[in-house]
Amino acid sequence: MARKGDKTKKERLAEEVAKAVGAGRAVAVETVDFSDPNRPKTCLEVDFPILPINQIATIEGNAGKPIYQMSKWWARRRSSVFRAMLLAASMKAPDDPAEAAKAVWDVYYANHQKKGALSHLKVADIFMGGGTTVVEGSRLGMQMFGCDLNPVAWFVVKNELAQVDIEEVKALLADIETEVKPQIMPFYACDCPRGHKGKWSQISTDQVVSEEFDPLALTPEQRKNYRYQGPEIIYVFWAKHGPCSIRECGHRTPIMSSPVMAVKILTVKAWEDRECDQCGGVFDKERDEARMAPGVPLVVAEDEKPYAILDEDKMVICPHCEHRQNSKGMVNQKWKNKKVSLHLLVHPEWLAGSPKTAPDGTEYGGSVTDSPEATIAWNRERATTMKLIELRGQLHEEITCPETGDVFKTDQRGGTIPYRLGEEGKLKPVKGAFVCKSPTCGQEHDVLKSIQASHKSAQAAAYAIQLEFEE
Repeated sequence: MARKGDKTKKERLAEEVAKAVGAGRAVAVETVDFSDPNRPKTCLEVDFPILPINQIATIEGNAGKPIYQMSKWWARRRSSVFRAMLLAASMKAPDDPAEAAKAVWDVYYANHQKKGALSHLKVADIFMGGGTTVVEGSRLGMQMFGCDLNPVAWFVVKNELAQVDIEEVKALLADIETEVKPQIMPFYACDCPRGHKGKWSQISTDQVVSEEFDPLALTPEQRKNYRYQGPEIIYVFWAKHGPCSIRECGHRTPIMSSPVMAVKILTVKAWEDRECDQCGGVFDKERDEARMAPGVPLVVAEDEKPYAILDEDKMVICPHCEHRQNSKGMVNQKWKNKKVSLHLLVHPEWLAGSPKTAPDGTEYGGSVTDSPEATIAWNRERATTMKLIELRGQLHEEITCPETGDVFKTDQRGGTIPYRLGEEGKLKPVKGAFVCKSPTCGQEHDVLKSIQASHKSAQAAAYAIQLEFEE
């Protein structure tokens, strides 16, 4: 347990960075002559500031880096680590080995290009991939050479290092958007589960079209005359289904180990432990609502601390007696950061899967070889039960659906993969297997064998859609 006077890791890191930064001061580190077989050792050969570099690398993992956002690349390494490695590999180690790591960290944030102490060093990365080594070495002022068999890698790195006119790039992107956006927008327009609906307008007349308007019925050329405003799909979550190999059944079950699809901890501003002026009950007053999916039903764990959220009139409703009371007397210094734990779960109705055939006897699609019409019917069938539930608080083994009152499992028992008791008495998943969720079947199947027996690829269907909407 930390004492009152102790500093947090974040505070200690901030102090270390402040010491090392020197506001980008220009430095000229001493290097070694790599052509000399008897050269002195470099810092990297003696020691490395692994702790501070590890700390900033962890932070970097959640940060946006414009150069590296030019394109995604497989297994891209942390740029902070490579900067430190290049520095440590080029700097002459001090006489005291214990000072080697500190020497590297002290100049980590410094300006190495201004004095050019590293400009004579040539570094070759013959498997450059996404170019982390090449970019970071260039930032240090080194002469960098990179190559890769993959032409995409070459294209990515070439553009990461290119000198460009920002306004020219923005103009080019605007031209691309003008040409491409009207063509693909019909596939991303959607309705928000909270009731927000998008609208299409005809550009030539600036008139909003009727709700019966179908943008997919337009030709690519006609789409250029229409503009869309409203909710947009930015990501779709898909799950493969296992077809039951029993001929009389054929039920299709989504293969998911658990109903939990997302876990997140959000920070909200809260005025904690306030008393209701009507019943005296204690609860937290939160300034904003903490939600991952505001449009889905919310379940609050029984052991979650009582809370209320301020409305537009600075009023809150007591969670104990439902008395609506004024909170305008709150001052800024009373607000504190509060962590809220959230879990997003796939509804058990969707996890129950769907039959092989439609009510009219035709077989649903969903495989890559199925016709578009059959796959449309399949997606519509699966969409009828596409629902999520959000849980606030600690995840317990069971929760009650606020819509139906049904109780369902939240752990592996709520998924569709069978589990067995292991040697240590713990449940372990059976690899490559699923349990048919048909009410009349319940048989366990091998995933690969059941798919092979169907002579098709596994059917896939969406179980969640992430939207973006600006009011």
